[in-house]
Amino acid sequence: MTFSVAQLLDWIAAYAWPFVRIGAMLSAMVVLGTQMVPRRVRVLLTLAITLVVVPTLPPMPSDALFSVKGMVITGIQVVVGAVIGFVTLMVMQIMVMGGSIIAMQSSLGFAAMVDPVSGQQTPVVAQLFLMLSTLLFFSLDGHLWMLQMLHMSFFLIPVGVDGITWPNFHVVAAFGSTLFAGGLSMAIAEVIALLMINITFGYMTRAAPQLNIFTIGFPIIMVSGLLFLWVTASNLLDHFLTAWRAGQGAVCEVLRTSC
Repeated sequence: MTFSVAQLLDWIAAYAWPFVRIGAMLSAMVVLGTQMVPRRVRVLLTLAITLVVVPTLPPMPSDALFSVKGMVITGIQVVVGAVIGFVTLMVMQIMVMGGSIIAMQSSLGFAAMVDPVSGQQTPVVAQLFLMLSTLLFFSLDGHLWMLQMLHMSFFLIPVGVDGITWPNFHVVAAFGSTLFAGGLSMAIAEVIALLMINITFGYMTRAAPQLNIFTIGFPIIMVSGLLFLWVTASNLLDHFLTAWRAGQGAVCEVLRTSC
């Protein structure tokens, strides 16, 4: 049995382009795209998913893989996969932003650690919300939903030169406003409560200048911040579901379908 070079290149292309799209999504996806997951594990996971998914996909383009058009198609697959995974990352950053606002307002921001996603110093409160949100993401089968949408993307946005258009990028950019709005909605109650406490301390200092506002105010604000943090954490599931539904809507809109 003999095979021609053209047949071998077609077989390679049938697996290479889905491999690139799947790998791009896993590289941009929450948890799997962070430094906590070794690259070798991510590559093996991408290869395993590709071997399972490719037999169910529509036919690949007949263009040569190692050509100018083939390189353009490869780049488009990277963009499509990265956009799908990036939306989930933005959902998690809503939790991080809400935790950061709470930490800064309640004097808990001095306790910081390195965020494995961004590699920057973030408050421990934000890391707590990120870990809880990650557990909720996997417990609600968010990773399975992402794999399902990735599989559907090969039918909704077939492999070719016609990938994500400018309106789709606008959807992702507009989702950034949801990031800020969601983070602020998580922390708005605590921000207002701590603002009222600070205003009260201001009136106390005005009425009794001999009071040391820094000695009295710092522990009271910190204890109040911990109390408000406990109340906010008890409603974390509702905030996460709201953010996750918005992320699902953004992914479906990018893929030109309805959820």
